Amino acid sequence: MSEKPQVEFFFSFRSPYSYLAGERAFALADKWDIALIYQGVRPMVTRGVPLPNSKKFYILRDAEREARRLGIPFGNMHDPLGEGALRCLRVGELAKDLGRERAFVTRTARAIWSEAADVTRDEVLRPLCEGAGLAWDECREALKSEALLQRCEQNVERLRAYGQWGVPTFVFRGEPFWGQDRIEDLERVLEDAGVARK
Repeated sequence: MSEKPQVEFFFSFRSPYSYLAGERAFALADKWDIALIYQGVRPMVTRGVPLPNSKKFYILRDAEREARRLGIPFGNMHDPLGEGALRCLRVGELAKDLGRERAFVTRTARAIWSEAADVTRDEVLRPLCEGAGLAWDECREALKSEALLQRCEQNVERLRAYGQWGVPTFVFRGEPFWGQDRIEDLERVLEDAGVARK
C-alpha cells in the first residue's frame, strides 16, 4: 500500500489568517485521501519580517471581514506574541506527536482570537490542553522543552526552503499555496493530481 500524498500546513498562533484557515485546513484530510502535516512556526515579526503598524491594522480589519464571511468567531483577542506563542508551539509539537494537533491547534487558536485567552498563564492554557485530550503533566514538561522549540525552527527553515515566509501556507508536492483564501485552489490541484476523495 502506498503512502498518502502529503499536504504541509504551516501555521502561526499569532496569525489571524492561520486561525481562519485552521479547521478548514484540518478538514481537508476528512475530505481527501491525504496526510495533512501541521508545521507550527514562530510569528513572522520574530523571524525578521517587518510588519508596519498600517499593515497590522489592515490585517486585523481584513481578518474580521473574512471571519464574518466564513461565520467564524473573531475579535476578542489576546496577542500571544512572545512567550504565549512559544508555549503554544511547544504544546503543538507534543500534540502532533500524540495525534492531537487538530484538537489543540483549532481550540487554542479560537481561544486566542475570539475569547481573549492569555496563553502565557497556566490556568488558561491548561483547560485548552486538557480539552484537546492532552495530559497537563506532559504539557508542563513540553513547555520547558528546547527540543520541541527546535522542531519549530526546522519548520521555519522548511517554509523558507519553499520560498515562503507568511502563514498559513500549504504545500503539496513542492507547490506552495499562501493564504487562507487559497484552500479552494489547493483542492483543485489535489483533484487535478488524481488524489482520491473520501
